[in-house]
Amino acid sequence: MSRYSSAYSASDLLTVLSDNAFVEKGDKELEAFVVEQQQELELPLYLRALVGVGAFFASLCFISLIVTGFSIRDEESFIALGVMFALLALVAQKFAGNGRTVKSSFLIQSSFALMATGKSLFVFGVVEVFETGWAATGAILILTLATYHVYRMSVDRFLSSFALLLSILLNLLLGDDFSGSKEFLFNGFLLIQVVLTVFLISNAKIKKDYRPIEYSLLFSLCAAAITLASQHEFGYWGHEEFIRPVFADILFTAALVVSIGWVAGGVSKLKSEPLMLACLAAVALGVVSAPGIILSVALMILGYGKHEKIMTAMGALLLPLFLFFYYYNLEVSLLQKSGVLVGSGVTLLAGRFYLRFRNLDKGEEA
Repeated sequence: MSRYSSAYSASDLLTVLSDNAFVEKGDKELEAFVVEQQQELELPLYLRALVGVGAFFASLCFISLIVTGFSIRDEESFIALGVMFALLALVAQKFAGNGRTVKSSFLIQSSFALMATGKSLFVFGVVEVFETGWAATGAILILTLATYHVYRMSVDRFLSSFALLLSILLNLLLGDDFSGSKEFLFNGFLLIQVVLTVFLISNAKIKKDYRPIEYSLLFSLCAAAITLASQHEFGYWGHEEFIRPVFADILFTAALVVSIGWVAGGVSKLKSEPLMLACLAAVALGVVSAPGIILSVALMILGYGKHEKIMTAMGALLLPLFLFFYYYNLEVSLLQKSGVLVGSGVTLLAGRFYLRFRNLDKGEEA
């Protein structure tokens, strides 16, 4: 791995800048700006994952107790209880503070469990009232807007944003409201997500508070790519439609080229021979490959450029999955599929040897 693929903290960056006389030491305005961009202190990532798992099971227990123990059946009670649990979650978070003690960790996990329970009950109640999938989307949207800046936990922000995007995707694909126009609406939704993702990733002025939205968009794009890889027809009973991946191929290929240019330092950098070859390879990949493969490669490139190990891991883990879908869906014999695999490997090795022969491989080993 390249020695440049590492994480940097704001304090380290300020120290380096002040030592090299790029900024004045003790600049209070600059320090205040940096602090403003940072989120409140949270638990480490692995502990946040454990908190999420524990809160998930705790919320299931809460919901089971409410449904079976209290024999609540009317929709209005579910909505009222959902609001009550959400308020209790805010109180628990308030008392948890920003410490790393056992008490703080317990209150944070309890708060997350209460919030997950409250949101689930609220959405269930609203769906029961209106009896439509779009009611779930509206309920999630209301909850996300109401709690995003109040409930400052990145896991909840990510899950709420991703649930909103996923509900829209499912309603577009599985509902019977847009028969005959599912492909057009799906592609439009895909385009909006890509534009928002590019804006959030490339804009340095975006606060760290909105990074969960960035990751929810990436996860939603991955869900859309998996949908296309499944090659199923979507719809309701006799109104099922097949969504062709052509537009997604073009869109993700353009995003991959933009990612290469952004990571390299600007569009002007694409005039160099290595990056021109990289862009040509990206276009060729878009012609012969599937949207999921292109998206996985883009995620790994963006993760490297942003020093985001989670983003890089997403691309690395999804690439084998999309490769499996791609070769499995090829309508050729097993012998021909093996020939495609061999040809792909030979092409990659030839490209590697060409870069080394032309001295275009500038990567440095750690």
